[in-house]
Amino acid sequence: MPASYEDRAEKQVRINRIARLLASGGRRSDALQMGSEKWGVSERTVDDYLKHARAKLKADFDMDRPQLLAELLSQLSTIQIEARRTGQWNVALGAVNTAARLTQLTQ
Repeated sequence: MPASYEDRAEKQVRINRIARLLASGGRRSDALQMGSEKWGVSERTVDDYLKHARAKLKADFDMDRPQLLAELLSQLSTIQIEARRTGQWNVALGAVNTAARLTQLTQ
């Protein structure tokens, strides 16, 4: 019998929660504990969630190098602007230096 919409939606919620756990440094053991305590699911089910969560995280960064470089430079620009606005000169300089390294202007 096919899974209902609610079942598929709940699975996606759980996969997203596991992905956030992994992105913040969580381990498989943390995911297993979450699956057992919060959702009452088996180790095998958590491993399935982990598989999908890892694929989701990989997809977030599965882009070509020019696109990744553009996004990183944009983020560094935002950091540098905010750092200057708040008088955090070392942070601003660090953002500028990192942008220069990424664009290979310095070594």
